[in-house]
Amino acid sequence: MLIKLILSRTLLCKVMSITFFPIFENMKKLLFLLLFIPLMSFGQDFRKMSFGKSIEELKENNPTIEFTVENLMETVILSHEDLVAGIETTVTYMFLENKFNSGFYFFDNTSYKSADDRYKDFKKVSSLLNDKYEMKENNTWHNDSYKDDPNSYDHALSMGYVDFGEKYSTDKITINHSVSKSEGKITHLVGYISPSMFEFANAKNESDF
Repeated sequence: MLIKLILSRTLLCKVMSITFFPIFENMKKLLFLLLFIPLMSFGQDFRKMSFGKSIEELKENNPTIEFTVENLMETVILSHEDLVAGIETTVTYMFLENKFNSGFYFFDNTSYKSADDRYKDFKKVSSLLNDKYEMKENNTWHNDSYKDDPNSYDHALSMGYVDFGEKYSTDKITINHSVSKSEGKITHLVGYISPSMFEFANAKNESDF
């Protein structure tokens, strides 16, 4: 039920449109890097998965993880909890016809965080993403009262005045990173989206009319 709520059609469309020393010091640095390796997804499209792989391959790659399995809009969704960039995160894999087509990080999705903390998390994750990808800023201001006042961006987020976002896109993958407020809740996520997912979403939208 949780995944159905966070991956409702409204949120899914929103995701598409935003279209994420000494020995002691050396040990701390190693632990720091290990925390961020899942976000970087070296060599694969999302963590250990490449687009097109099956649910069986996901489970084989992660034998110790117990996945929650749900169905939504003709897709099968597998999820689990993990620590990503030092943040409690719901990691979500979406499959269409048993082929992996999108992965999402939902940061601290089950707990309350202030707008200030959410914005700090957004900036932290943004820095990591920009170390690997050329992310392009894609903010949407609904009320530009604080647009020229970066020190008040967290307040603008809390008021729902702005959706902060950035995007990286090639012919093989689109990465959307966003934090926004909707229906009283601030949601922070990164989506790794395949072309087949866009085709599926577009076909779904067209079938509604």
